[in-house]
Amino acid sequence: MKTLRYILVLSLLFSIKPQTASCAEVPDTLMEVDTPSKVLITESSEGTRITVTDNKCGSEKSYLVEYTPGAKVSTSRKTTTSLFDIPFLDCINKKEKCGCFGSGWSIGADGLCIGLNEAHDQTGGGGLQWAKSFEISWLSCINVGYAFSRSRIYLGLGFDWRNYKATSDSRWLETSENGGVQWGEAPEGALVKYSRLKVFSLQMPLLYEWRVPKSQLKLKIGPILNFNTYSSLLGVCNDAYGNRQEYFTKNFKRNPTTLDFFGAFSYSNVLGIYVRYSPMKVLKDSSPINFTPLTIGISFFI
Repeated sequence: MKTLRYILVLSLLFSIKPQTASCAEVPDTLMEVDTPSKVLITESSEGTRITVTDNKCGSEKSYLVEYTPGAKVSTSRKTTTSLFDIPFLDCINKKEKCGCFGSGWSIGADGLCIGLNEAHDQTGGGGLQWAKSFEISWLSCINVGYAFSRSRIYLGLGFDWRNYKATSDSRWLETSENGGVQWGEAPEGALVKYSRLKVFSLQMPLLYEWRVPKSQLKLKIGPILNFNTYSSLLGVCNDAYGNRQEYFTKNFKRNPTTLDFFGAFSYSNVLGIYVRYSPMKVLKDSSPINFTPLTIGISFFI
């Protein structure tokens, strides 16, 4: 009889063990998405499906809750979109994946920079005004880079247009005998409205990009090589009779290549601030008026 009891107890123990294992706690995480931007809940005959779209790379993850036979279920559908969800940029900038950059080679693009130009360390008595001098730059219309972790290094191709302006009642910018730029007197009896120096450049930025953890902030720093392909002078005045007169020339010498140092902070790839400075002179050293450019401004979509 004792032997029979032991056999019955052991049988019960073995029958309870599989049931205990089957009652182990099941994790409640159905899916994990780092930067969700859209949640879609749909109902069909098979059940309720939850689909989440990733904010950066556009990928989707879904989970299906199956219905039991005869179940009565009430469902609703809701779609939310981030304020800074811009599909156009996602198509261009495939380098950003799931909250960071992923890894590997990629092709991308940057947006616009608009700022005020300071003619730093002016020679020739000064006169170029920061508040009236502007820069418009397309940082890179295309770039190729390598991404790793939260960082990316890339080389791009872009365009830059810088305007240095001065307003004076008695003088304007003109060319000097040695092919430089100097201050000159306007025609007798004329009232000078303004004069300006314009430089257009083909630029190649080599930038390091880093995304701040747990935020939408992004930092870019690095050098920009400029090929200064075009420059001109324009002076505008009203003569003694009130008629508009212009002085225009391209006959002066600029530095064909210059190097800038660039730094920018941006938020959510939409709006930011940037600083750009070059230790190199804009014109040839022999020019009576010369300076190094310093630009501070705002950036869009970089």
